Amino acid sequence: MFLRAQTGQWHRILGVLTMKTAVRIVAGLWLVLTAAGLAGQEAERTPYGVCAHVSRSSDHKLAEQEFPLMRAAGIRWVRTDFDWTTVQHQAGGPWDYTMFDETLRKAEAAGITILPILAYDVAWARPAYQHLDLWREYVRNMVSRYKGRLMYWEVWNEPDLEQFWKEKPDPANYTTLLKAAYEEIKAADPEAKVLLGGLSGIPFEFIEGIYKAGGKGYFDIMNVHPYRYPKTPEGAPMKDDLAKLRQLMAQYGDGDKRIWITEIGWPTHRNNSQLLGDIVRAGLKAVNAQKTNWTLAVFDDPGYVMRVPLSDEALQEMLPGGGTVVRLKMADMERLSPAKYDALLLPLEEAFPTDWFDVMESYVRDGGILILGQGVPLYFTIKRGEDGRWVQGDAGESYRQRLHIGWEAWWTRQGVPKSIAQLKAPDELAGQIRITKEAPEATRFLTDAKLKPQDRFIPLLQAVESDYVGTAAAVFDLNSDMKGAVIVSSLQAEYRGVLEDQQALMLARAYLIALHSGVERMFWYNFRAFENNPFYNEDHFGMVHRDLSAKPAYRAMLALNRARPAGSEVLSDVRQNGTVFMPTWKRPDGKIVWAAWNVGPAREMTLKIQGEIAEAFDVFGEMISIQATDGVIKLTVTDRPVYIVGPQQIEP
Repeated sequence: MFLRAQTGQWHRILGVLTMKTAVRIVAGLWLVLTAAGLAGQEAERTPYGVCAHVSRSSDHKLAEQEFPLMRAAGIRWVRTDFDWTTVQHQAGGPWDYTMFDETLRKAEAAGITILPILAYDVAWARPAYQHLDLWREYVRNMVSRYKGRLMYWEVWNEPDLEQFWKEKPDPANYTTLLKAAYEEIKAADPEAKVLLGGLSGIPFEFIEGIYKAGGKGYFDIMNVHPYRYPKTPEGAPMKDDLAKLRQLMAQYGDGDKRIWITEIGWPTHRNNSQLLGDIVRAGLKAVNAQKTNWTLAVFDDPGYVMRVPLSDEALQEMLPGGGTVVRLKMADMERLSPAKYDALLLPLEEAFPTDWFDVMESYVRDGGILILGQGVPLYFTIKRGEDGRWVQGDAGESYRQRLHIGWEAWWTRQGVPKSIAQLKAPDELAGQIRITKEAPEATRFLTDAKLKPQDRFIPLLQAVESDYVGTAAAVFDLNSDMKGAVIVSSLQAEYRGVLEDQQALMLARAYLIALHSGVERMFWYNFRAFENNPFYNEDHFGMVHRDLSAKPAYRAMLALNRARPAGSEVLSDVRQNGTVFMPTWKRPDGKIVWAAWNVGPAREMTLKIQGEIAEAFDVFGEMISIQATDGVIKLTVTDRPVYIVGPQQIEP
């Protein structure tokens, strides 16, 4: 297409050049096109992509610095926005391709393949599905201009979300838009492939709505964004959801269609724990005003479905007079004692690790302080099934009854407001509990309804609306059959950021689970973190920092590509032995590679192997020494994947 489009220009240039110079120019052009072709072939074999706004001003100027870093990590695909508003600025106005031309030129020079997103509507064609003549023109112009250079086109981004669809999402309306785009793309370039607009999560009902609206024949590649954060890819089982997606596709005769994931990630923003910290600190003072040097235990096992995404420094700020923070694993819970730990913080969610409830109840009975920092306390159970998966269920009232916790909400008692924005601390705590504009509204309220006569209910934060005064945070100070206390915040704050090392583990594990669950290609969201606001999740998804220095996730990407380079062949799905995952594949060099990680406590495994171990390294590329004796190795499997290169077979 490039040669055809530029024919007239080249005739004019060649007319004033010597034949020798002309031959050199044509030869150079041939080399460029050949290199681009080879890069395209390499990209087709590569499952690794990233999202980066290189066709928008935020990253466009940095693209030439970013692309080499991507290539070094084995990334050959970049998903970016080919916004309608960028290429046409007013109704009936001229088409300005400058931004996209430059983006593509930079990408091709670096050996990077662009996945463009066709979106969004414009002021003079909104909603786009009701202005199909103008939408078709936009699609036709884009595909015609870049025919032969861009082979894949994604139609919209997350059309199942009102944020991007700009009105209530409807699968039938999206299918209307998709059909028009598909017809224009195929007419302009029959070899091009059409991706469904990446759908948020895996919205099965919306996907089925597309099929019911006749959308099956109007996309070549299924495309979803199965975000799991702050949970792990195993705890919110991505493997199972992808299998369910394939079943739904098969139900509509689409079972063999390719699946891509064009967004997934875990953000590393700071969780704004200031209000929770104030509540916990005031609660601890209310229980024991004289105590200093507290010891705070935090249930934070890497194998549990949720981590506690707060730094040790943030946790220490919760302790009046200072103290020590200790992160406990599941095995440590058996030794839980008030003599060793003054207080215990559970993960910040409404679910709780049910198998350890008896231990926690005994801990409170003996004088320990339990901290529940999110929503209705003990609202859902979380238990591990025989297959190692975490299963959530309704808890009922019995667990709260055992800890003397009462609560109410609009759906439990008439007259309770659905939400209250006005929060205030009791007069005696004024200045101790700081309420900022970022504080969430209160929607669940704590009561003393289940306390026994000797117990105390100490409000820490109140919500006031008209004549209703609800308690959004409180201490249940128990002095009856229980001798400890429970500090509860029922606010539903946002604690979805993960620590940087955790992000790296999620990257490696999510890629391996996806690729061994039948996903052909996956794009990490995103490459560079903007890092403008430390508390804003969108600013911290990147695998490199704002200044392009590496985060641990980038190192994990390097190691993953070293273990599983482009062209690797899946030899097994995500094999699971209880809580241990062990996918395996063959690299283009013929070597077989195994990955192993555990979503439970660290596990010592004795494994039988066939063949020699060429090398072994961890999720960050650090070498590991594994010695085989009579065909047997001993391996400590943790939440950090390890890669073992060489053996033809590894068995428990």
